[in-house]
Amino acid sequence: MDIKLAAVIIHDIKNALGVLEGELHDMTMNPTREQALLAHETCASLQDKLIGFLTLYKAASQGLNARVDAVNPEDFLNGLVRNHANPRREIGIAVDASNMPVLGFFDENLIGLALEAALQNATRFARRQIDVGCMKDDAGYLVFSIRDDGTGLGSKEEKPSTGLGMELCRAIAQAHRKGDKSGSVSLFDRPDGGAEFQLRVP
Repeated sequence: MDIKLAAVIIHDIKNALGVLEGELHDMTMNPTREQALLAHETCASLQDKLIGFLTLYKAASQGLNARVDAVNPEDFLNGLVRNHANPRREIGIAVDASNMPVLGFFDENLIGLALEAALQNATRFARRQIDVGCMKDDAGYLVFSIRDDGTGLGSKEEKPSTGLGMELCRAIAQAHRKGDKSGSVSLFDRPDGGAEFQLRVP
């Protein structure tokens, strides 16, 4: 793992712990349901960052081994969306079942970790809607996609991303191998607006 990326991620985790400490302190004064929900979402986000960091560390030091199994992509994506902690409740997240195969072969724990990171990224930029899908391409790859209706890749944030999400997704995609083929990720602007993330596995 790149030492500069590791330092940025650890600094970001430290800041998130500071935010969580402040939220929990506020709850000791006059606890409300809204404060509890906010603290829970901060805690869930922090946990995801730690898992992502540890997964990347393992990929760099030991290599990731994908435990591939037969999975129903529609059930998998419905579960992912159902369990996604969305801090912006006004953003709708839907599974697009069109062209979705009945079976796919992938490590659902690793792919779930990657797509959760991509969903968190899409939630930051989407205006109203995020669509999640899966299809087989002409080369036989299984392609997971996350599409948002934001302003595209030129969007600016007050707090820039650490880059953990894409690095994590790339490591997980490349852990999926079949013969001389391995997975990949891409992120691009959509012609009709917004951005699309794709994760391909052989």
